[in-house]
Amino acid sequence: GAAVAHFLNCYHVLWRRQKTASGENSPPNGTQNKKKKNKKGKVFVREPSSTWSSSTAQSIHSSICEIALSKFGYTLPVDAGLVVMPLGFLPMTRLICRAVGIQLTLRDYTENKHCTESDIMNVFPIVKHSNPRARDATKLKDLAEDRLGNGYLGESHELITDALNTMLQVYGPLHSDIESSHKHLAHISYLFGRIGQAVSHQKQGLLASERVLGIDHYETIYCYVYLALFAHNLAQTSVALRLMYRAKYLLQLIFGPDHLEQAAFDINIGLMLHTKGDSQNSQKFLESALKLHKKFHGTGSVQVAMCNILVARALAGNADFREAMKYQKHAFEVYSEKYGEDDKRTKDCQAFLSKLTQKAVELQKWLQNKEKVVPNMVVSEALPDSTISEMLATVNGIPATPSKIKPNVTKESDAKKEADEKLEEIKQQGDTEDLD
Repeated sequence: GAAVAHFLNCYHVLWRRQKTASGENSPPNGTQNKKKKNKKGKVFVREPSSTWSSSTAQSIHSSICEIALSKFGYTLPVDAGLVVMPLGFLPMTRLICRAVGIQLTLRDYTENKHCTESDIMNVFPIVKHSNPRARDATKLKDLAEDRLGNGYLGESHELITDALNTMLQVYGPLHSDIESSHKHLAHISYLFGRIGQAVSHQKQGLLASERVLGIDHYETIYCYVYLALFAHNLAQTSVALRLMYRAKYLLQLIFGPDHLEQAAFDINIGLMLHTKGDSQNSQKFLESALKLHKKFHGTGSVQVAMCNILVARALAGNADFREAMKYQKHAFEVYSEKYGEDDKRTKDCQAFLSKLTQKAVELQKWLQNKEKVVPNMVVSEALPDSTISEMLATVNGIPATPSKIKPNVTKESDAKKEADEKLEEIKQQGDTEDLD
């Protein structure tokens, strides 16, 4: 326990030095006098072993760089003599504990606190193993995913249902394949337009994922996201927002705030808030997503242009048309460069930019006339619910909205169609013989 606490403290010093660019507030090795009381109340000091007590933050930093270079042939980026750590202290500490099997006491681990020996509850082994899988059910599940990719929704639904029934008999209700099968069924039900069934299947998949994979697993996070998407399509926007806030918190806990998926989650929350008419909070989340997309994709990317359009919509909802014109103009320039002026997206962007210009002029005229109340002719440019649902589906990786997808025919319906065509040919041949 003392050695583990010493290592975490050394790592803590590394992270804090990189953040503050100085380490004056803590000793180089990050250690503390490890005093502990026994049951009788007597205090004793544990003497550190020479094998690990001599380790310092700088020696751990050098070891990390050497291992990365020798094993992976990669030189870690270094800033001010220290390895660049993109994640915060809490996400990185969590990843280290999960990777090597450290169990810490449940408390608030802030930046200014050190780990002590009493914080190390347990150290358990991490064993690599392969989970046994039902062969027949796995084949059905893979075939169902292949049929779904080719557009055969009905056949994919039948195959994944058979696979799920087989898995329930083999595994029981709690297994990772059970979770993915329920998610598959929820996806198909959503594409069929059966949103209630999609919510039911997604809830079962979420329960299985929480029990099997854990609450803070990334698959569980995406179960929350898809459930929020389906709830939004059922006009349960408040429920969808609570689910998205939960998913955003878990993602920030695991990967930190500076992660690309945070941008997608912020767009989801911003669009849902836009549905409720909360343009101010919607603007905050959309601007956060825009900032992340600029960092990861650059200012001239399509993702940044899409975020600019959404921010312009939110600003227009607050009647800030001049500021909205700046974002919309940048999006129009990117679309013109990427797709050309004849593309539908570019034309739609230009049309909305013209509308914003007109509204800004009308608003300025009324303000110059010193009218206290702006008339209803200056309206907020709110997105329709169908457009928001389509954007949410696109952001979350679903190819289209239910209203635009028609289910493909199955093998049985194909055979029936062929039989009807042959019967029609026979009838036509008989009519021709009667005429002769």
